[in-house]
Amino acid sequence: MFAVSVALLAYGYLLFWHASFAVGGSDSSGYANTARLIVSGRIVEPLDALNQLDLPDDFAHLFIPVGFEPGPRPRTMAPLYPPGMPLHMAFAGLTAGWNYGPFIVSPLAALMSLLLIYLAGRELGLSRVFSSAGAMILALCPVFLFQAEQPMSDSVATMWSLAAVVCALRSRRREGWAAAAGAALGMAVLVRPADLLLLVPLLLALRWRARTLGWFLLCGLPFAILFFAWNRIAFGGFLRTGYSGLLEGSLAAGNFPDRIRHYGYWLARMLSPLLPMSWLAIALDRRVERAHRWLLVAWFSLFLLLYCFWGPYETWWYTRYLLPAIPAVILAALLLMRDLRGPLFREGRRHSRFWAPAALILFLVILGFEYRFIRQFDVLGLAEGETVFPDASHWAESKVPSHSLVVSIHMSGALKYYTGLTTVGWDCEPEKVLLLQQSARAHGYKWFALLFPLEIQELEKHLPWGWTRVGTFKNATLWRAEPGP
Repeated sequence: MFAVSVALLAYGYLLFWHASFAVGGSDSSGYANTARLIVSGRIVEPLDALNQLDLPDDFAHLFIPVGFEPGPRPRTMAPLYPPGMPLHMAFAGLTAGWNYGPFIVSPLAALMSLLLIYLAGRELGLSRVFSSAGAMILALCPVFLFQAEQPMSDSVATMWSLAAVVCALRSRRREGWAAAAGAALGMAVLVRPADLLLLVPLLLALRWRARTLGWFLLCGLPFAILFFAWNRIAFGGFLRTGYSGLLEGSLAAGNFPDRIRHYGYWLARMLSPLLPMSWLAIALDRRVERAHRWLLVAWFSLFLLLYCFWGPYETWWYTRYLLPAIPAVILAALLLMRDLRGPLFREGRRHSRFWAPAALILFLVILGFEYRFIRQFDVLGLAEGETVFPDASHWAESKVPSHSLVVSIHMSGALKYYTGLTTVGWDCEPEKVLLLQQSARAHGYKWFALLFPLEIQELEKHLPWGWTRVGTFKNATLWRAEPGP
């Protein structure tokens, strides 16, 4: 127990030392901005810039920062994301302060996930040693570590998914745990709606008794009501989410061949081929209880199938979508490793003493793959690059007069979180550009732009006003323009 506590403290120190205490792109800024909206008692936010500039409704999309979408009523905007992660951030912000609170949610969720995968292993029949090995494999899983460093929902989704599975397994001994499983599933869905896929493995873990299933459904109901109410207020429909527009056209059977190769390749590189192969083989391991085998198979396969049909998959860290189910792969591999003692190293035979060294070697091979990947892709080097968002935002605010419009896309979410500046996009027709600049001039607004290098050409393409560079902060540049009549 002492060694485990020391290991957890060391890992926690590693996480917090390398954690990003900054909101950045659309996801992290979207969660943080939504958390502040929740604390203020609002979900839908008016687009005040339209009234200040006397612009019609069809200009609304220009003033919506990343992480938001048009609201259910004209001249409003609503958060793109479901309420789960912002609720965690709001609670942390109120208790630990907004400078630190929202940014400790992911590291704390990662630490809790390690405890939960250990408990899941014990519920599935693994020894303390094997369960601890599972926690260590998850701790060093590159995509898990990468997401634990930043204010994103993946660690929290993983935590609640594991909590739901652990509670469902424990409900076989005491049915009250079914209530906790239902609540955990509800929270997992609030964090990420796709976590509803957990319902299938959870039903495989629960005993099919009326009281057990009743407790499970009853305690999940309040979270379902909250989910539907949020959707109704934010998006105008109980079943409509912020992802509805993103999914249109993104799910297609034709995506499957490329995506399965993509996910298979990166999982094998991150975790070694041993883990995916073991998960595939777990269905044949009759030493594992049948319900447990099918739980592990369904848990990962459902997530994998969903995201193999989905469009986005450009880089290795898109495997983050599989994080709520990756514990199933780890646990399956450990169960298979444990059971190799039977067919390969039978009790009483002279070579049975080689089972423990063989298991240790396999475990070290997996850790070796993870460590090499962490080093090769600089998984722990995220935080330094993310500091540009708060630093450049504050720097720009000191340079830009208050009565100004700041053209920004990728930085727009951070500017909303850290400053009071009004951001504007450039995605509009030429005739609207003319009306926009005339209205801005009539109301005495100045024009600035805060951009990353790849955005500069787009600025000149959409708003060719002869921009003058004001200055550069890290890799963000501030520009000023005086549009002609």
